[in-house]
Amino acid sequence: MLTILWTLAIVAFLIFAVTDFAGLAVSPTLIIPGIQGIQSGQTVNGDLNFDLNWTPNSWGGGSALSYENTGGNPGGYLRTTLFGSGARGFWMQAFRVDGSTPFTGAVRLDVEISGGLTLGYLFVSVDSSPSDPDPNTAIAEVRFTGPMSWTITDRFFLDARLTDPGLYYLKIAFVANVTSGPVDVGFDNIRLSWATDAAVVLYVPIPAPYPLLVSRDKTLFLAYYGLIVAALFAIGAFHAIRERREFWNAVRAPIDAIGTRLRARSAWIAVGQVWMAVTFFQVAVIFLLSLADIETTTPISIDSRNVWVLLFELANAGVYEEIAFRLLLIGVPMALGSAVLRIMEVNRGASGRLPGSAGRYIAGAWRYLVGGAIRHDSPKEAHVAAWAFLFASSAIFGLAHLPGWGWWKVAPSMVAGLGFGYLFLRHGIGAAILAHFVNDYILALSLEGVGGPALEAIISLMFLGLAIAGAGFLAWYAIDGWRHLIRLIAQFRPPTRAPSTRPPPVPYVSPPPTSYAAPIPPPAATPSSSAPSRIPEGWSPGPAVGPPAAPFRDSGRIPRDYTPTYVAPPYGFPPVRFQCPSCGWVEARYDAGRFTCTRCGRAA
Repeated sequence: MLTILWTLAIVAFLIFAVTDFAGLAVSPTLIIPGIQGIQSGQTVNGDLNFDLNWTPNSWGGGSALSYENTGGNPGGYLRTTLFGSGARGFWMQAFRVDGSTPFTGAVRLDVEISGGLTLGYLFVSVDSSPSDPDPNTAIAEVRFTGPMSWTITDRFFLDARLTDPGLYYLKIAFVANVTSGPVDVGFDNIRLSWATDAAVVLYVPIPAPYPLLVSRDKTLFLAYYGLIVAALFAIGAFHAIRERREFWNAVRAPIDAIGTRLRARSAWIAVGQVWMAVTFFQVAVIFLLSLADIETTTPISIDSRNVWVLLFELANAGVYEEIAFRLLLIGVPMALGSAVLRIMEVNRGASGRLPGSAGRYIAGAWRYLVGGAIRHDSPKEAHVAAWAFLFASSAIFGLAHLPGWGWWKVAPSMVAGLGFGYLFLRHGIGAAILAHFVNDYILALSLEGVGGPALEAIISLMFLGLAIAGAGFLAWYAIDGWRHLIRLIAQFRPPTRAPSTRPPPVPYVSPPPTSYAAPIPPPAATPSSSAPSRIPEGWSPGPAVGPPAAPFRDSGRIPRDYTPTYVAPPYGFPPVRFQCPSCGWVEARYDAGRFTCTRCGRAA
């Protein structure tokens, strides 16, 4: 029954993965036109070096607004004088937004307050009407309780206001709620910038994502997107072709060989099992939170205007996030650590004497960089490092989802990080990328308008069925992982000496002397005699000719203070020394008089 359920789940997952790649194949029809419409811009005269582009408005009286040539931060600035409590005024500038939706934007400015202000508010508004600002719809509201020198405000984001291309108005207003005298408020360095909300972003997780490059260059964007698509198709095809025998061996195994299927060396089978286990955990968390009336927030808001950006970001996340969180946080430290240990072994002569063997041996550390180098027979130190970096990278991966999704997403993301990290360690970076991509591109065809509601319903039902099947895979991976962890811990424990089972010593008693008749010397042989010699009657017959008897070790005769004179040499030192002439590895199995490398499997 388990074999039948496993087969159905794997087949359904592969069909599910095919729909993901179909969505990736259709995605250029939406993403490429969006890339061609990428634009950016900003308001003019933000430094206020001249008196243009800003319109004053007293907003009902009680204020005077003017442009000052000097006294700004530095240079000119906008001055608003409020004569009493309740006085107000605002400055306004028009700007235009064009290009592909959605848009992102932010504004910040410098503020100075002098005079008798007791309580006042700064309002920053962005809308498509030149009317008076509405404090209830302002993108920012900052409270002030007294005079202050020039101060830079925080960044105020206006993504929700820039819904479509068109003409917009930036409004900077100040209201003196309570004042004991005239108040002068200065505004300078008013910088508003906007852009199409799509960019090539390269970052490193340290542990929060730190951007190294943010570019909206169309040529670079298009080349980067093409590289992402090509990499996903190439990785999927590579594992399907390279491990086709392992896949069919698992499928065609005997009906009772469920362990053979679960531990198959096929990356696609492992990706399916891990993805189903991770998906079940996430669905279970969402279900339990809904029962507890806890809202699960999401930063994703899908409409026809931002589908192309979402499709790009989901494809990019499957590739770049695995490079950032798995390759950089697991592969790089493990490769560096392996290289250091190999150099130390080379320096003490444990790499063999073949020409160039030391260099090849040290270069073998790169295998940890791309993953797929951890096996059951790997050194215990490698397993310890793998466990440590796996949990650390998964924790960072989970916390990276906190700002956009909220606390509820941290635990599911950490479990997903454990699954993707396991695939990286066991099968390589390609398997981790495939699992992440399949997870993110679930509804790609539906977002692209392919198949309509019918296809969306079928994909949703398949997703639910695979999530339920993931309960079994999650339980199996949890049990198997726990067994591996316990076995690894046991390798570092000192060996326990079993109680002695040898019998108590028996006192040695010399045997009594044996009496026998005196031998009669044989007659002298004559040179001409050819008859065989006859055994004298007084001699006992000699022992029969045959193989010597096996020696018998009487433990009771061994003194208690006996110490063996031979001690096995430490690992890597003469007289035990091995290095594979093909890959430079220094571990082997001895079988039938030959050494077999534990890495490449070649006999030496």
